[in-house]
Amino acid sequence: MNWRKMFGKLMSQSDRVQTSIYFPKDIHEALVRWAQEEDRPISNLVVRIVSKAVEEREKQNPPQ
Repeated sequence: MNWRKMFGKLMSQSDRVQTSIYFPKDIHEALVRWAQEEDRPISNLVVRIVSKAVEEREKQNPPQ
């Protein structure tokens, strides 16, 4: 699934929540560069990264 479809799917869900995150400057700068390389908003990039991390964690440690 390309990121535009994934973003559309994630953003159309009624159970989404908003949060604030504070990054160290160097991490934020790296995320900005990464998002620019993929021509996507940084927020979408972070959602994708976190979603994949949660998916991997749940594969290794299934919720009980």
